Amino acid sequence: MVPPTHFDVLIVGAGAAGCVLAARLSEDERVAVGLMEAGPDYGPFDPRRWPAELLNAKSAARGHDWDLTAPSCCARARVVGGSSAHNGCWATIGAAADYDRWAAFSDGAWDYRTLRPYLREAMARLRVRSVPQTDRTAWHQAVIEAAGTVGLPYLEDINGETEREGVGWVPLNAVGSTRWHAAFAYLDPIRSRPNLRIIADSVAAQVEFDGTRATGVLTASAAEGTGRYRRLTADVVVLCCGTYGNPPLLMRSGVGPEPVLRALGVPASHPLAGVGENLVDHSSLRVSLNPLPTLTAAMPDAAESYVAQTVIKARSGQAADEFWDLHIVPAAGPAKDAQGFSTGPLSASLYVFVMTPRSRGRVRAKSLDPSAQPVIEHGFFTDREGHDAQVVLDGVELAHQLAKTDRLTELAGLTPWSDEQREDAAIQQAAGGYWHPVGTCAMGPARDPMAVVDARGLVHGLDNLYVADASVMPVIPRANTHLTTVAVADRLGELLATSLGGTQGNGHRA
Repeated sequence: MVPPTHFDVLIVGAGAAGCVLAARLSEDERVAVGLMEAGPDYGPFDPRRWPAELLNAKSAARGHDWDLTAPSCCARARVVGGSSAHNGCWATIGAAADYDRWAAFSDGAWDYRTLRPYLREAMARLRVRSVPQTDRTAWHQAVIEAAGTVGLPYLEDINGETEREGVGWVPLNAVGSTRWHAAFAYLDPIRSRPNLRIIADSVAAQVEFDGTRATGVLTASAAEGTGRYRRLTADVVVLCCGTYGNPPLLMRSGVGPEPVLRALGVPASHPLAGVGENLVDHSSLRVSLNPLPTLTAAMPDAAESYVAQTVIKARSGQAADEFWDLHIVPAAGPAKDAQGFSTGPLSASLYVFVMTPRSRGRVRAKSLDPSAQPVIEHGFFTDREGHDAQVVLDGVELAHQLAKTDRLTELAGLTPWSDEQREDAAIQQAAGGYWHPVGTCAMGPARDPMAVVDARGLVHGLDNLYVADASVMPVIPRANTHLTTVAVADRLGELLATSLGGTQGNGHRA
């Protein structure tokens, strides 16, 4: 056992949320902050040190993924910067109604009005801007024109507060063609703070407790494997391991549903039924098209363009409010396999996403081995009412309408879907996600048996263990979740910093 190191606050996970928390909490020079990451730290932005795939904003990366054998929608990056260093750089915001629904899970502490300034700050820090004119492909321009012919208006600002249905170019967190991820935006400006220490290549094995107080984290060196552990102690522990990463860590630590803990052989030191439950992502189906030579000729540099550039926001026949409940995302580029790697010539598709899904899944620890990948059960299209299936079929019908417009038939053909493809079994078989998992440590009042954290991110029943990332979101926003994750971490960090004021800073400076 390596001698312990003590921090006032130990943040576990240096993804988007962890980087934001480190920046916020280390503002107080009296507070010793440790930022722990299972993957490598390539330092501040420097094209000579950072792998090219992590810098290339025009293509999602997989080289630092936790599990390359998993479906691409399970992708999560093991590197300082986390999945923000792997993603497609989309920067969108959900409907105000999504965030207003959080009020019911936080006794009114969270809503759109409260979160709005943090969302705007995230956009500024991540340098969000539109797809440059020089990168806008003929395919995406044609889809915008096709959408107009079926009655969907052009949206100048996809994130505009007054916008509802329509089509437009998606904003990106990119500087030139460089993915401007959370480590660059939030960690680089504060790396020199003497009260911050970044601990890379350290896998969290379990959180240790003394009664209801977390005393620190037992870690394993990524290089040495799980045979040699190191103890990092702290007055406060904050988990930022993500929607897929937090539940297994909590379960290995004796926090979670009792049946799961028994199966793992872990003493149930703190039974909490909601850990790992309420997994939700935007479920999807792909409508494949047949590229014509005209499309290939119009996109000679497809491999060098942003694959996803535009989005259609639409309402299905099941929409419960005036906001969109569908995304239709056109894509054209080199064909990819199930893991997201390019495999062949030009392909074209219209992806249909359910933006207000009711289906829920779960995440479980496979074993006590911290290197074991979690068991992820998405449960796509399994809601009892069949709501999600009906929404996606409405979207498939809209995709067919788009594909049949004169503008798109010039570029790609469509094989109409059969009745068999529209059946429940076929839909579940073909289902995919949107890389937006949330909810497995959901926020909610203590009276809710499935809630994991309160409105401050504090785990129910524990004194000093917090969760501060996408896993706490009680309702998924109708957007990609990067901006919202950053905003949530920023606000939770601010709340935690306020509670620490004057009471911390007495630990041993790391």
